[in-house]
Amino acid sequence: MTVHDQWNAELQTRLNAMAKELLQIGGDCASPQELQHYLSELSSLASAIRYSVEHAAWRSLLAQGAPLDGKPVSREVQEQLRRPRQADLDHPGQAAQFSVVCDVMAGAEHLSELASSAWLVGLTEEVRREVDGAHAQVTRTNKATYQEIFGSIDRAVGSLPPQVQQAAREALSREFAGLQQRTGADTEAPQP
Repeated sequence: MTVHDQWNAELQTRLNAMAKELLQIGGDCASPQELQHYLSELSSLASAIRYSVEHAAWRSLLAQGAPLDGKPVSREVQEQLRRPRQADLDHPGQAAQFSVVCDVMAGAEHLSELASSAWLVGLTEEVRREVDGAHAQVTRTNKATYQEIFGSIDRAVGSLPPQVQQAAREALSREFAGLQQRTGADTEAPQP
């Protein structure tokens, strides 16, 4: 019986189905919001992979099929994998396997952290886009308000007697110019 013959066909089928589904899910992401949701879920999935590998290592390498309810905490499992027993040291391949399985768990943990980091960076970008959109909306609202105010001022000045209109327009222009200079505002004063 070869190593390949010992492979659990049901496990292979289940893992292949999971891999296909994961590829499909990634391929279905078509917007920044969908990517954000994917990254959030990927972080959880990577964490589940990490603990799944730990469970598999415990039952198959350290406890020879013992139930999971007797599994020690994660730190202890990692220590056992990193510091093999003397009997394991007599078999360098097994000691190397323990170490590499521990590295797989660490890699899955890193993937979880990276996915979380990517999600946070994406969240920051999403917030920036929202803030830019809100700022643009405020600018449009302010511009419309200023135009309405300036229009009202212009109509009010237009209702003054003709001999006073020019003096009022010049006074308003000076006031608006002074206001712009003090505030750095880029609003346009009504033209006389």
